[in-house]
Amino acid sequence: MDEDQDHPIDAARARELTEQLRTAIEDVRAAVLVLARRVRAAHRAKAWTALEYPGWSAYALAEFGIGRSTAYRLLDLAAVAETIEDTVRAELGVSHAWDSTGLILPVRAVVDLKGRVSELTGLIAERLTGAHREAGGAALPAETVGRIVAAAIAEVRARPDIPAAELEAGPVPGGTTAETWRRHVSCGRDAITQHRAAQLGLGALALGVVPAYVSDRRAEDAGLARLANDIGITTDELLACRRYAISGDVRAMDGW
Repeated sequence: MDEDQDHPIDAARARELTEQLRTAIEDVRAAVLVLARRVRAAHRAKAWTALEYPGWSAYALAEFGIGRSTAYRLLDLAAVAETIEDTVRAELGVSHAWDSTGLILPVRAVVDLKGRVSELTGLIAERLTGAHREAGGAALPAETVGRIVAAAIAEVRARPDIPAAELEAGPVPGGTTAETWRRHVSCGRDAITQHRAAQLGLGALALGVVPAYVSDRRAEDAGLARLANDIGITTDELLACRRYAISGDVRAMDGW
């Protein structure tokens, strides 16, 4: 139990606790950026191949105990961090600006920003250019860069979702009008949406039989193999649907 819980403290102890918290936050900031870089390095080098794993997710599970959805979200984290780094460097020509910002990039933020990275980097570039101009062309302090990046992330996360762009009128396959093509594509998108909803429903059904804390191997033995057979799908597909329902990440369905 924390010795300070439910007990008044003086200013000196409050300052000590504040400094401890500051240190912990800085450690988290550094750890997130180191993690992003090392994930990128391992993935680019295909480290799993040298260690004879079939793929990235199998490597992450065996070596670090990280599930498939978490493994791919780490890749998303690394990709977003790299894109922001590249944007800062392109605008300011600062090789280590990102290292100095001290920005925390939570996985939850990465999930919110997925599909909106171009929007984010465009805003960061615009703000950095404006700040650089206001500074008379002088180099921006790392703290300023950090505030600009953090504010841009917060602003884009707070924006309402942008509607999907309208399909261009052409070119379309010969013998098909643009309107007919758009209708076909729209129906196809609806079918995919319904398919994903069905997969999510199967995952929820599987979780009703075997809860999330049970491993895939034990879940199969605990009734999911029988359920899959009775439904008319493979056990692997049902387990993938279950992982999709647990993680909310559609990539859990990849490769089932």
